[in-house]
Amino acid sequence: MVYTDAHCHLGSRQYDDDRDEMIARMLDKGVSKAIMICCSRHDLLEAVRLRSLYPGFKLAVSVHPQDLEYNCSDARLEELSKIVEEYHPDMIGETGLDYRSHPHTKIQQRHFFISQLQLAQKHSLPVNVHSRQASADTLDILRKYPCRGIIHSYSGSIEMARLFIKEGYYISFGASVLFSNSHKPQQVISQIPLERLLIETDSPYQSPIRDHRHEPADIAAIYETIAGIRNISVEQLCETVEDNFDNVFR
Repeated sequence: MVYTDAHCHLGSRQYDDDRDEMIARMLDKGVSKAIMICCSRHDLLEAVRLRSLYPGFKLAVSVHPQDLEYNCSDARLEELSKIVEEYHPDMIGETGLDYRSHPHTKIQQRHFFISQLQLAQKHSLPVNVHSRQASADTLDILRKYPCRGIIHSYSGSIEMARLFIKEGYYISFGASVLFSNSHKPQQVISQIPLERLLIETDSPYQSPIRDHRHEPADIAAIYETIAGIRNISVEQLCETVEDNFDNVFR
């Protein structure tokens, strides 16, 4: 049984002291496919090393929408383009819009989002999309700059999820489904087509346990919860989600 993690930050500095041990735990739990999100050069270099060792690990690079607070120069986009040329990533991401925590950089976020979608189009790469309290603008931009890919850590409505799916996107869910008040994501999970569902940890972030550093090895609990919502076995869910994961990169 193979678990896939559609969004994790394996190059994060939070793993610097025990990254190889963390990877060993991940593999021991059956998590052999993952998308490694890289929004810094440190993360990138670690992820490039890991991709060379583990063929199921995919490399994604981007400028994160939350990282435009102090530097929104187009030089960052030029640097990203050079990174794509040099390291040949499998995906652009995470990119998108975050109006919840950074509403004052909306204009810059939209510019960087569009530019990264154009970069993905140029290189025929899928995208990993971050959208927080910005669903309408995110959808509008994705329609204008068509790509394929993933809506990461989805927290919106079932109606909006269907619109993203109509544009060809997969909907990914993380540890938020483990909380007792997670009615909205559970409703969406129960209604979207299984062939458009992905699962992620966003580790080391979004830990469901206080003071616990989140890891891909923790993903089984998310799979078990989602399998229960869909009334299918974990094995069946793993097979379907693995197929979906592979289809993102076809």
